[in-house]
Amino acid sequence: MLDNKRCQVCGEPLDATLVLMIRPSDYLRGVAVEPGLHPECAWYSRRACVMLAGHVDRYNPAGGSPLTQCWDPLCHCRFWASVEDNDATPGREGKPAEAWYQAWLKLEDYRIFTVPADESGPAATGIALHRVPLLRLRKARDPAPDGTNTEWMDILAKIVAARKLWNSLVVGEPADNNP
Repeated sequence: MLDNKRCQVCGEPLDATLVLMIRPSDYLRGVAVEPGLHPECAWYSRRACVMLAGHVDRYNPAGGSPLTQCWDPLCHCRFWASVEDNDATPGREGKPAEAWYQAWLKLEDYRIFTVPADESGPAATGIALHRVPLLRLRKARDPAPDGTNTEWMDILAKIVAARKLWNSLVVGEPADNNP
């Protein structure tokens, strides 16, 4: 999905404008680990995904991966089950859900990037966010009540919106009416 620039929902090639679902922690690390989406597929995802829709306040509260290998070395589960944890960010189980944002960008700014492991998380490959001009940044869901403060990201979203308005008034860029 990442290398072929295809939508993670419908699998079709991405258009000139795409949407990334990101968390503040993704933005700080400079990489969006979720593949891009068509705007209409992002709209669908916001309603269909229990995390994005705000129906759950914790990441996988049961913990563990449902696809782990069993103890039997002769069992065929070794062909389909991962030995490693399937969660992209270890240690997230049971933790409060973060805020999620829709970051809109142009397809020409879509670059695959790998951030090395550090104190904020393991190595991650995704779409680069640093030095990428965001067309729009909108909150998709609030963090869980006991989650991290994301006020700084909300301010960034307002700056992106103000820049878009400024460019439409002064520079003459067409202002679009997409939600």
